[in-house]
Amino acid sequence: MVGDGVLSVGPDGGSGGSGGGFQVDPDELDGAAQTAGSVAEQVPGGTSRVLGASDEAEGGLRGWSTGSELDACTDEWKRLLDDLSAEMDRQGDNLRQTAANYRRAEQDAASGLAGR
Repeated sequence: MVGDGVLSVGPDGGSGGSGGGFQVDPDELDGAAQTAGSVAEQVPGGTSRVLGASDEAEGGLRGWSTGSELDACTDEWKRLLDDLSAEMDRQGDNLRQTAANYRRAEQDAASGLAGR
């Protein structure tokens, strides 16, 4: 239904029919985008806590090969968590843009039906 904020697409790509289609709620996409952004913001703080604990443990392992291995492992975890944070941020942006695109399509469809 045009105007309710939810876009329904049938299996043939049209907006009618039954089964096999999908619905999109732009507000849900925006909510997911907000969650992704929130996670992206929280990751660096968690990374700092991990690094601090690891640095402390490394201090007690000076001279042991496990100290350098722990350092290498911690560096790799930091790199992966930084990548995760950046990816979550990108996905949040993509979800926000997708929600905006669906809203624009809904408005365009409503305008077309009204003969504007």
